[in-house]
This record gives sequence, structure tokens and C-alpha cells, in this order.
Amino acid sequence: MTLSSKKDVVIVGGGISGLIAANILENKGIKTTILDKGRGIGGRLATRRIPHSEDITGVFDYGMQLFTVTDARVQQLVDQWLAEDVITKWSNEYGDRKIPCYRGCESNRSLGKYLAKDLDVNLQTRAISVQNSDSGWTVKTESGQDFQGNILIMTCPVPQSLTLLKNSGFLLPSSIQSRLEGVSYYPCITILGLLEKLSLIPNSGWLTLNNYSVATIACNHKKGISPQGFAVTIHSTPEFSWDHWDTDDEIIVEKLLDSTSNWLGSKVIDYQVHRWRYSQPKTVYGEPFLALENPNSLILAGDAFSETPALNRYLTLEKAVLSGIKSAQYLENKM
Repeated sequence: MTLSSKKDVVIVGGGISGLIAANILENKGIKTTILDKGRGIGGRLATRRIPHSEDITGVFDYGMQLFTVTDARVQQLVDQWLAEDVITKWSNEYGDRKIPCYRGCESNRSLGKYLAKDLDVNLQTRAISVQNSDSGWTVKTESGQDFQGNILIMTCPVPQSLTLLKNSGFLLPSSIQSRLEGVSYYPCITILGLLEKLSLIPNSGWLTLNNYSVATIACNHKKGISPQGFAVTIHSTPEFSWDHWDTDDEIIVEKLLDSTSNWLGSKVIDYQVHRWRYSQPKTVYGEPFLALENPNSLILAGDAFSETPALNRYLTLEKAVLSGIKSAQYLENKM
């Protein structure tokens, strides 16, 4: 077992809520450390490479494809990211409305990397238990490291946070436990398909289908992030994902490729399947974060912590950002 140096705040979950909260706190001189079980930072700001040959490599944004903004506080951050060439406008339309849509310049993962560049981040670090004492919080990890902090923020999906707290023997007040158990998520099965030829997806690079099987498809080559491979991301609908969660990958791929064949127009030469169990919130907590004091601060935050569900899937990033902002401001005032 190894023990890390104690920080003011330990954050479990390296999605955008945790990254935003950490940046705000660090700017106020409050030291943080982030633990994330994944290989890459950013949570659903996810990008993956599939090398196929010496000349062909597909680059896929396979989590969140794009995001929109309605809140002035989030727009301030977006304007800063635009000015620093971290993100770019992808389209000026969403549905029938003229609403700017945004994505990462190099990839959506690049936004996560940008937000993490000055932070203490520990990847491939899975938290297995948390302990609360008079001296603060201790987070034990699968690798045998212990991380200590005065305050604990958990930004992973609510069911994962509840499991971690339960396995740690940490009892929540029954009313709060019930509210948290009422939070639910849509699943999503995603195909990362490398094509032989350029797809027939419109030049914008993305398309909403919303039939039974497929919610959206995106051409990462036309998007500009996969110059050496015709990489297409296919996101299934929640209904398809619920019905086929345990179905073999080969059958899922056959069904989803058949549903999108008119837009692919090419043979698939390589593919991978990814299952997002917690793709986006279906029901939410009803407040921007949860704060408990017993005896040290425990904060739960994330895109499921909002007053209302996102009006569309492209506003979930905004909800996550706002939760990170408001939970950090709460701790600022407290400290």
C-alpha cells in the first residue's frame, strides 16, 4: 500500500463535472487530486484510435458527439475554449432551430485534456472504498494506493457512487438514499466502424436518424479528426440498447449496420463495440449537487444533478458543467 500526499479535495471521477470543479477550486488555491478508472480523461468526452494498417488508422469520437449551450455561465467557458482553439462550432443548426453546436477541435477528448492539463490526475485508478474520519477522507484504490483529502467529491454516475458508498459501509440518510436510487440513466450501445470508402453521411459529418435501432451516426473523417481513416460512429437508441444489452457483438453489429447501410455506402473493414451503461440521465436528482457533512464534506455531482432533465441529449454536457461550477462554489464559500 502506498499513501499519496494529502490534498484539500479528492475527486472520484474524471468527467467534465470533476474537471470543472477541480479547475475552479485550484484557481482559489484549494488543492485537488482526481481519480479515474479509465485510460483517458474526460469521461464521455471519449476518443479512440483503431489502427488497421500502416496507412489506415481510424479516430473515433465515440462518446458525446457534440454539445449545445443555453446557460450564460457555460457560454462564458465555451467562448474561452473557442478563443483558445480547444473547441469549434460544428454546425449552426440543431433540429429545426438555429442553435450553435460545438465539438473538440482535435477530438472531443482534447477538451478533457485541456481541462486536465494543470491538474493532478490519476488515470486507471479505481476507487474501491472510502473512509470518513475526524482527520478527513481516505479513498482506497484497486492498485493499493490510498488518497487522502479533507473533502470528497464523487462525480461518477449515481449508481456507481451508491455502490462505492455501500461497499464502504457508509450509510446515507434514508430520504437521500431513496432520492438517489430514483436517478436513472439511458444506456447506449456504440459501434466504431472503420469503412473502406468515405461514407454517404452529409458533409456536416453527422445525422440524426431516431428509428428504433439508431439514434445518430457521425463521420469522423468529414468531421476532420480522422484524416487517415473513414471512421464512423453509430449510437443506438435507448430502446435498442435495452433490448440488446446482452446480445453478442456480432449480432448487434449486423443489425446496426443494416439500419445504417444507406448512409454508410461502404464495406466495414474493422469495428469495435462499446457499451455505455450510463449514457445520459433519464431521471435526475432535482438539485445541482448533493452536500453532506458527516463529519467532513461529501459532495455528489454530475450531469444527473440538475433541477430538470436535459431537453435533449446535447445539453447533458451543460448540465454536468453547471453541477461542477455550483458544487465548487459551495466549497469555496465553505472553506
